[in-house]
Amino acid sequence: MNRIARQWRTLFPRHGSVARPSDRLQGGLLAVVLLLALAALPVAAAFGSETFARQQGQSARQLGERTLVTATLLADGPEITVNGRSGVVGTGEPTEAAWVLPDGTRRVGQVVADEGTLKGHVLPIWVDAAGHPVDPPLSAAAVVIDAAGVGLGLWLAALILLAVGYRLSVFFLDRLRYARWQQEWFAGQDRKTRS
Repeated sequence: MNRIARQWRTLFPRHGSVARPSDRLQGGLLAVVLLLALAALPVAAAFGSETFARQQGQSARQLGERTLVTATLLADGPEITVNGRSGVVGTGEPTEAAWVLPDGTRRVGQVVADEGTLKGHVLPIWVDAAGHPVDPPLSAAAVVIDAAGVGLGLWLAALILLAVGYRLSVFFLDRLRYARWQQEWFAGQDRKTRS
């Protein structure tokens, strides 16, 4: 509670307090930083909203252009490999497979098969209008996560920049206050030695 009260007094020094002009400047800077942080929130939300709208259109377009079909491996997939350090199995590799398009046309080509899969294994793949394997379309969950990440990331970046700027300002104000205090102290010492 004491820290909050101190921040409140920094932001709003009482009338008649012993606050120096630099203290009042620091309070004003803190008020500006808080207002800018609040103003950055709707800007970041607008960028997140724009990202959502753009990617939602991209997702709908991809879902319209791509089709999910079942591919059957014509050869064994890559052998299982284990990394000696982590024990993690590697990723898949291109393997010969066949699939049937929605119009009944049979295609043969390379699909990514996981390690250890055998000939005859079936796996779902996405194909484009020409029947070629493509990446899966952007999902609705990915659209929401990307939009939230962009908005939140921008707002956090703004907060970090504002916090760093404020702390640098306070650092320089403290340096000025200490220099002034030291000058006053030396001036007081000179008066004492002369008397």
